Amino acid sequence: MPSNPSDRDRVPTRFNRLNPDGSGRFTRLDGDQQGGPLGPPKATRSQSIIEIVLFVVFGGLIILAGIALYTTYSPKHRLVPNLVEAGLHDDRVNILLFGVGGENHPQHDELADSIMLLSLKPSTQQAALVSIPRDLWVKLGPYGTHRINYAHAAGNSSGYPGEGPGLLADTVSRVFGQPVHAFVRIDFRAFEKIIDALGGIDVNCQRGFYDFLFKDGFARGPHHLDGRRALAYARYRYVIGPEGDNFARELRQQQVINAAREKAQHISPAAVMHLMTALSTLSASTMTNLTTPQMVTLYRRFHDIQPAKIRHVSLKPVTELFEVTRIAEPGEAVRTRTGDDRELQAVEASIFSSEAQIAAPEQIQISDPSTTASSAALPSSSAHPSSTSH
Repeated sequence: MPSNPSDRDRVPTRFNRLNPDGSGRFTRLDGDQQGGPLGPPKATRSQSIIEIVLFVVFGGLIILAGIALYTTYSPKHRLVPNLVEAGLHDDRVNILLFGVGGENHPQHDELADSIMLLSLKPSTQQAALVSIPRDLWVKLGPYGTHRINYAHAAGNSSGYPGEGPGLLADTVSRVFGQPVHAFVRIDFRAFEKIIDALGGIDVNCQRGFYDFLFKDGFARGPHHLDGRRALAYARYRYVIGPEGDNFARELRQQQVINAAREKAQHISPAAVMHLMTALSTLSASTMTNLTTPQMVTLYRRFHDIQPAKIRHVSLKPVTELFEVTRIAEPGEAVRTRTGDDRELQAVEASIFSSEAQIAAPEQIQISDPSTTASSAALPSSSAHPSSTSH
C-alpha cells in the first residue's frame, strides 16, 4: 500500500464511479463538477404521483380546517334562529326560558338551572307555562343521552350552531314536538335585578319549608320578596318533605314568574319596556334573540292577560324517577313512563284545550287554589297503566 498520502488519494477504489479520480472525495456538488457523472437526482413517476396526492390531501385539509374555524367563530354560527314571525303567523309562539348560575354561581358551571317553555296564543290571549325537569333524561343531538340541563354546557363547549342555547332549544323542540321560536336566558344576578326593579314581588307560600343546607326557609303565608329572597324561594331544594323535590321547586319558580307578571301590570309600560330591552345588559350571561319590536308586540298583546287564562303545567304526572348508574353521571334522573316522548308531546299538542293547571294532586296550586289539578287534566292519550309513584 502506498505510504505517501498523495499517492493513497490516487489509488483506484470501488467508489470510482462517484470519485473518478480515486481521491475519496465526493465532489458531485462542487463548482463545475456539480452533478458529476450521476447528474441531479430525479424522482420516479410513482414518487411524483404520491407527492401530488399528498399535496392535494394536505391542502384540502387546510382549506376544510379554515372553513370550519370560520364557520364556528363567525357571528352567524353563534346565533339561534329567531322564528317569532312564523309563530305569530301560526297563532302560537313558543319561547324557551331558562336560568343559569352565571358568574355568581358557586359551582361556576354552565348547566341550565331551570327550564320552562312558555307558549302564547295571540288569537285567544291564552298562555301556558310548562316546567321542564332539569334532570329529564333525553338524547342531546350527537352527544348521546344525558340530563337535559347538560345541553347548555355541551353546546357551549362543542361549537354547536347557536352554542348552548341552540342545543337546548333544538333538544326541547325535538322532545316536545314543537318549534322553539325564541329564547331568553337569565342568570341569578340579572334575576335579582329584575325583581328589585319591579319593587319586589308578593307570593303566597302555601307550604312552609326549611332548607337545611342554607339554614333558611319560608313560613306558610304571604311574603313580600326582594330579588335575593325571591331567588332563594325559587331555588331552595335541600328540604325535607313535599317541598323538597325538584317538581315542587319548579312550581315555586312558576309562582315567582306569575308574581313578577302581576307586578309588571302595575308599573308604566315604558318602565316595563325599558327593563325588557335592557335584558342583554343586565349581566354577561343574560341574553335573548327576541328583537325589541317583537318584545313590544308580545307585551301589547299579553300584558293584561287574565290569570285564569294562564295554564301552569308540571310534568310530574307523566314522568317517573329512576337511578342513573353511569359512573360519570350518577344519581336520580327523570324519564317518561312510556320510555319515549309521546306523553310529553301530547301535553304540548293540547296545551290550549283548557286553562286548568296540570299537576299531581299533592302539588301546590298557583293561579286558583280551588281548582282541582291532577293527572285527570291530561289528554287521554297520555294515560298509562305503568305509572309509578314519586
